[in-house]
Amino acid sequence: MNEGDSVDLRPETATAYLEERGVFDSSEGLAASADALGGGVSNRVIRVRSRDRCLVLKQPLPDLAVEESWPADVSRIHNEAAAARAYAAVAREEGLGDRRGGYAVSVPEVLFEDEHDHVLAMECVPDTAATWKTELLDGGVDVHIARALGRFLCTVHRTTADRPGLRARFGDSTPFEQLRIEPYHRTTAARHPAVADAIHAETERVLEARRTLVHGDYSPKNVLVDRQGSGRNSEEVGSTLWLIDFEVAHRGDPAFDTAFMCNHLLIKSVHNHEHREAYLDAARAFWRAYDERVAWEIERETTRELAVLMLARVDGKSPVEYAGEDTRERLREISCRALLEGIETIEGYVSLTREVSA
Repeated sequence: MNEGDSVDLRPETATAYLEERGVFDSSEGLAASADALGGGVSNRVIRVRSRDRCLVLKQPLPDLAVEESWPADVSRIHNEAAAARAYAAVAREEGLGDRRGGYAVSVPEVLFEDEHDHVLAMECVPDTAATWKTELLDGGVDVHIARALGRFLCTVHRTTADRPGLRARFGDSTPFEQLRIEPYHRTTAARHPAVADAIHAETERVLEARRTLVHGDYSPKNVLVDRQGSGRNSEEVGSTLWLIDFEVAHRGDPAFDTAFMCNHLLIKSVHNHEHREAYLDAARAFWRAYDERVAWEIERETTRELAVLMLARVDGKSPVEYAGEDTRERLREISCRALLEGIETIEGYVSLTREVSA
């Protein structure tokens, strides 16, 4: 590779890239293997293993891998690196990595970032971990996980609200606007004139709120559950929740994060009728664990944003991939009714979801 060239990271080039950076020596590089990891549309993600180490390389795509055009600045990967360090610091300082209290919460360590080629390297999550999204879609709804994630989010929001250094570092909302506001809010408003005014009003509210460090993608696909031998549906010692994917992090509206997680759980309740009540219970548990510990009142804002996000996952640029047409129609009805009827509580939104999906 010539100086000035930018690497196009692939499994077949990953080990050579690491050797050039001095991360692997030649003998270790020869023994290393690399494979592509799926699960997202925003980055190229490659896991590299050698004899005694494992790391994950991420390189952002300049145009996301969806059907519609969705460009985004590749410098967002450095925002992710900074946010991963910030979340890890909160988990460490607040003692959230201690499994004795139930589920521990951990963040993979940032190993290095390459500002020339826009590459981030992080430690691997244990092989025994699986995404919470996979468990949920299989019908395994562990309310203790929802509760732990509500507590963790509250802790992050509470402890980062007044940190001047974080306020300055995450003051640029460009990744959030490129990856959330434009493809979710504005695209959906253009496709739904009947609720466009409500969506535009919510969009302006979200953009004006600058209260705390917001993840921006706080969802089951970005939580990996490692039970290390403990049983499903329990808070036994030895269980860890790994939080990943921080590229949308910014100083902003805490209600965006609470709404984002609730949205994923409620969508699954419509998609999988057999386990509907379990998903609804998980959404309630998440919200209560957050709300009972935080100093501010954001239930109305969470519910309003939830309605926008639900509609966006049907008719925005990133539609939920597992929902059939019947599910999509029900989600449209729920979200549009919530916006037009002015639903203001999580319990009210849950009741509406149950009514429409019955």
